[in-house]
Amino acid sequence: MPSRTPLGAVGLRVYNALYWPYLALTCVIFFAPALAIWALTFWDPKKRLLHAFTSFWGAHYLAWAPFASVKVFNRDVGLRAGPCVYVSNHQSMVDILAVFATYLPYRWVSKRANFFAPFLGWTMWLNGYVPLKRGHLPSIRRMLRRCEAELRAGNSLFLFPEGTRSDDGELKAFYRGAFWLAVRHGVPVVPVVIEGTRDILPKRSLLIRPQEVHVRVLPPVDVAAFGRNDRALREAVHERMSEGLAELRRSFKEVGLASTEAHASSRATPAKAGDPRSA
Repeated sequence: MPSRTPLGAVGLRVYNALYWPYLALTCVIFFAPALAIWALTFWDPKKRLLHAFTSFWGAHYLAWAPFASVKVFNRDVGLRAGPCVYVSNHQSMVDILAVFATYLPYRWVSKRANFFAPFLGWTMWLNGYVPLKRGHLPSIRRMLRRCEAELRAGNSLFLFPEGTRSDDGELKAFYRGAFWLAVRHGVPVVPVVIEGTRDILPKRSLLIRPQEVHVRVLPPVDVAAFGRNDRALREAVHERMSEGLAELRRSFKEVGLASTEAHASSRATPAKAGDPRSA
């Protein structure tokens, strides 16, 4: 699907010339209050206030950015699920910002390299998010032990079960880990589908193309129906997310077409006297 940004080629260059320095500067600025919150609330093992602040920090780069926005649907479904394993499709680095915009409570499971990014990555350490070095068996085992400890403590997890960003935007096969954890600890899996991020920042690109993003939280999947069969759970969640993503894309496309038609109509039809457009 082509990008729906209203900016032309020159506008995109100007936008990016301002966006990336703003991101770098505000990462430095926001780290100070994050560090202060961590120091003042060290007694809270769930780090609720720090995670809420980190969510605001990350989300605002997308939700508040000019020519961009995030619409979150069914957030209350995720909140009612209690301790759970959230899983989402993964199309772009911007997915992380879109997920932050849900303001759901969770511990990220993220590749270890992200934790070493200056300021925002360091805040991931402060939050107690879970690092993972992909393809490294000792790191995978440590990640699973950490995740089990988080679930036993009543915390939720958020993972991208595809393991990496999709090249074509289609849902890839899922790794087993998220579903093994859910079955082992008897917590529901809450699927989340995201649309629009791939057009903002495609894989292997650094050119931001701002536009609206939609995030929909799907109903939780009760693992009790699958017994100990995490593979069957994985297949069921994949099917549900495929259907949910297709439905979200249809509605996303309809919103885009309606917006384009309204814009074209307003340009094609001159405003008449007394028309609010003439004011």
